[in-house]
Amino acid sequence: MENQISFSTLGNEYAREFRDKINNAENIVDLGNHFAFTVIDFLNQIFEESQLDIDADDIKFDPNVGDLYILSDRLTNDVEFKKIWGISDLKSVIFKFADSTNHRYIHLNKHNEKTNLKLRN
Repeated sequence: MENQISFSTLGNEYAREFRDKINNAENIVDLGNHFAFTVIDFLNQIFEESQLDIDADDIKFDPNVGDLYILSDRLTNDVEFKKIWGISDLKSVIFKFADSTNHRYIHLNKHNEKTNLKLRN
């Protein structure tokens, strides 16, 4: 049995800047982009020594699925990614980003008229 690898510390390094970005997101598109680009940067740092290059097509925020995000088949079928995914807390760290995004998503949906008014002015 392999030891559990933790990426929580690295995730925490991204957390403050990420919170600032999503709190300043003016619409749902910005929100999804902030989530995707933060997680892409986070994953690319983890896999920087490998051949795996993670891009915008590999992760999407989706409030309609259980984990609140979707990973591409290319990513989930990659041998190295699957190995790290299976022996680490990567899933829970990404879920924390998605959960924060979802809270902001709910807030933006409740206050959609204010958001639209800001965009028109």
